[in-house]
Amino acid sequence: MPTPGRLLYLLRRDLDRGWRASWHDYQTAPQIQRYRCPDFAGRRSEIPIHLLTGKNDWLLALWMLASFHHFTQRRWNVIVHDDGTLPPEAVTALREAFPDLRVIPRAEADVRMQRLLAPFPHCWAYRQSHPLGLKIFDMAALTRAERLLILDSDVLFFARPDEILDWVEAKRNECRFIQDVAEASNVTAEQALAQLGVELWPRVNSGLCLLPSAAVSAPFCEKALEHTSILKGHIWRVEQTLFALSASRYGPGGLLPRAYEVTLARRGAATATARHYVGAVRNEFYAEGLPRLKSLLLPEAVA
Repeated sequence: MPTPGRLLYLLRRDLDRGWRASWHDYQTAPQIQRYRCPDFAGRRSEIPIHLLTGKNDWLLALWMLASFHHFTQRRWNVIVHDDGTLPPEAVTALREAFPDLRVIPRAEADVRMQRLLAPFPHCWAYRQSHPLGLKIFDMAALTRAERLLILDSDVLFFARPDEILDWVEAKRNECRFIQDVAEASNVTAEQALAQLGVELWPRVNSGLCLLPSAAVSAPFCEKALEHTSILKGHIWRVEQTLFALSASRYGPGGLLPRAYEVTLARRGAATATARHYVGAVRNEFYAEGLPRLKSLLLPEAVA
């Protein structure tokens, strides 16, 4: 049973974010547990989707995966990386929605990655200090494919992602990301060039990544962590900066069109293919995103 302090926090949160976000958080969000991925006439993609999630975000992850499958009209190999907090009921719900989904428990990942990162102490220390370390290191290292999609739990799709499907089907060996609202790297372009010999891509947001697994190099990340100011910036931006540096070093690729949206506006563009609901606008995931998708993903849902 929630403590009085917890109840007071929830009341203040719900008053601050408004009735629409609160309503869809409590009433609409849990309904996605009834979603069952269609067969899509046997259409499948061998490119895996990797995502990191836990106790606070797994319902969002279900909505993200359901919206992506709906608009791509095919099944995907989904690999969920447990951030160490994923509860058993979440694992059950994810596997009921996507029967082929694979979960990598945190304890298992720690054992495997400790061995792989043993020669790279700065990489291992960062990975152990923040859950997002699993995103930059584990996904590329533990995938069974040469290319992978990385999707955050707080991304929703609203139309067919043609650019992603083209990257998949044309077997493009390049990195692609969504464009952030502003520069969010912990390393300046000047520092990246002087200390790492890399021309840093601007405004990389790692909420949606199309990635060749070879783009992430532990020796290069070790050098970046040891010799730049990356760890002096905001801890939440370290992983994203490592992705930007790694992609810039790897070479081919760039940013996806702005139809893959990151915006701080209350409402996104009606023509957006997808939206990444970053922390500052997370409430709009519920207030805007879920009402748009509910009738598509759960046509029998009660309004």
